[in-house]
Amino acid sequence: MFALLAVVGNAETVWSGNGVNPEGEGWGVRAQISGSAFANAQVGQVMRFKVKDLSSNPVIMLYYVALSDSWDPLPDANSEHLSGTYQDFTITAAILNILQTTSYLIVSGQGYTLTEIELLGTEPSNPHTITADTVWTGNAVCPSSWSVCTQIPASNFANAQVGQLMRFKVKDLGSHPVIALYCDWDAMPGTSTGNITGNYHDFTITSEMLTALQSATYLTISGTSFTLTEILLIDPSSLRPLTLSVPVTNNWVFNGKPSITIHAVNPYSETIEANAEVRIATDKAAPVTTITKTVNIAAGASADITLTTENNLDPGFYRATCSVNDDPARDAFIFGINPTEIVSAPDMQPDFHTYWAEAKQQLAAINMNATLTEITSHSSSQRKVYLVEMNSIPDGKSGTPVVIRGYYCEPQDGKQHPVLLHFAGYDSNYRPAGQDYKPWCPYGNDNPDYAEFLLSTRGQNINNRKADERVTDGKGDFVNIYGDWFAYQFGNKDSYYYRGAFMDCVQAVRFMATRPTSDMSRLYGEGMSQGGAFTYAAAALSDIPFTAIAPAVTFLGDYPDYFELVTWPGNVARENKGSMTSEQMYTFLSYFDTKNLATRIYSPTITNISLQDGTCPPHTNIAPYNNLQTTDKQVTYNPELNHECPSSWSSTYKAFFNAHTVPPTIPHDLGTDNINSRPSNVSKYIKDGHLYIICDGKTYNAQGLEVK
Repeated sequence: MFALLAVVGNAETVWSGNGVNPEGEGWGVRAQISGSAFANAQVGQVMRFKVKDLSSNPVIMLYYVALSDSWDPLPDANSEHLSGTYQDFTITAAILNILQTTSYLIVSGQGYTLTEIELLGTEPSNPHTITADTVWTGNAVCPSSWSVCTQIPASNFANAQVGQLMRFKVKDLGSHPVIALYCDWDAMPGTSTGNITGNYHDFTITSEMLTALQSATYLTISGTSFTLTEILLIDPSSLRPLTLSVPVTNNWVFNGKPSITIHAVNPYSETIEANAEVRIATDKAAPVTTITKTVNIAAGASADITLTTENNLDPGFYRATCSVNDDPARDAFIFGINPTEIVSAPDMQPDFHTYWAEAKQQLAAINMNATLTEITSHSSSQRKVYLVEMNSIPDGKSGTPVVIRGYYCEPQDGKQHPVLLHFAGYDSNYRPAGQDYKPWCPYGNDNPDYAEFLLSTRGQNINNRKADERVTDGKGDFVNIYGDWFAYQFGNKDSYYYRGAFMDCVQAVRFMATRPTSDMSRLYGEGMSQGGAFTYAAAALSDIPFTAIAPAVTFLGDYPDYFELVTWPGNVARENKGSMTSEQMYTFLSYFDTKNLATRIYSPTITNISLQDGTCPPHTNIAPYNNLQTTDKQVTYNPELNHECPSSWSSTYKAFFNAHTVPPTIPHDLGTDNINSRPSNVSKYIKDGHLYIICDGKTYNAQGLEVK
């Protein structure tokens, strides 16, 4: 039996006053306390510095004055950022020796007013004890697969009682840690597989569980992605959990050192010792460091406990697990350290540019043959709305062109308008019979200032709906023939789904260039998830430079890291890679990686990254962004969102577009085939009902073929 004791002794006031430390006026002598005031101090006591009037950046620092009158920092009492009504420093042997021999203790810093200094004794004023039995300790590693188990003799639980908690303390959590209990090899009755979210996982003992334990030889613990360190039997009535929260600071993106604050409230009529802990791992779940701090919280009081690392962390994304007295303060979360300095080196193959040049040449040889069907229910006097059907490249280097579709909004004032292309996310919302989910069809009055096109790439969205699952257009059923798009022809780069889909994006640009109301010198693109990847692809491969783009929570980025961070789509890739080695698989995928496409993009870019995104993690989003050729780029971080953008995102990227009205200048030496040799100025004219585009003094038709 052991007791976890949280104590704070009776307080002795050693100084009171009004020591003002204004912000920004330099660090001087703000409070000077004679060393004799600490004559009764003892090792283990707490020096509590009570403060008020905190500024935006309050900092406290302790010094001592030796007999030589020099100032020296007090050891074991580092500079601390204030976040509450007091700051505690525990007296170590080194501190006590200095306090008993120094002339003065100097309290300095900025941005606060010091009102009182107390010594809190080592004897408890209101102790409380957690009653617990330790039944096992060790270091049992459960890897990422269900291949290892730990067996504990059931006799260890001879004193277990109904209503007690079986607490399994853990560390080194992976990306999806779960725990399961068995009596010998039968599932423990009354339990289910539990997701581990902190330093422990509890099961409450029922009579059914106790009976099973008493008749078993072993309690078997299995699961994935954690290390088991201890098993306790706890009397739940002895627990004193604090009320905990972790507010967002600095959007959870930091320079060098993270600063994480745990807000703890003590609702009890006794003082509680708060042992705060932040475990930091990489976003791939590799342990990095653990930060701890202990403060004492008086009855009915609260404290903001700020923890930071001693040293700077490398640029990257990290997972933080925050707890106080082992209780989780919130679910584990991702934060960033200097994300724009993360290196995601391009890994394109030598024929990368030639590969895409050949795909574009194949597209140029195809008759677009675009047909427009008005959606009268969505048209208005400002813009007519059409279903567009047109040809794109076959699913391979030969074969029949594939028909793709989209919704097109054409202004009716006879003037040229900026062009806005929308690229759609992965069509995962669709299920057989549609579940009443219809592809979005805009209305004429939605964005009247733009000539607008919403592309549905082959097999997705409009191309994946029966007639009654779309806005009424007078057409029949459209059927997806590709199955799971990510898996279609996986490993064959000449017929893979995304070769055709990326060319569909280029064809959408070419279609808009044929329309009389399109001002192609103001060309913009946006999309979320797969649509973000399509936005990058369109900007990288388009005949005409995009004036600005806005990819968000982007898919298809940095595959070697991507597949280590999440389950899907890596599981689909591995299931379909056949005889390919992993190296061969990543070579194949490099042709369709946004981090490689980004090396061809000079367009001003704004992107949106959600830090808690478990579908397209921030690590894979920042990879293409950091490889862009433009320096005119912005990134916004959503600290608490998952695979989504804030409701303000549309307004944000449109404001960015409105601030960019001139196409970028494109160098003429990008890649072996000069495929990115796009002019900075593009003009066009219509003759005999056909669109012609003049680029660098050469004339092209709408299909991109040069006209002599």
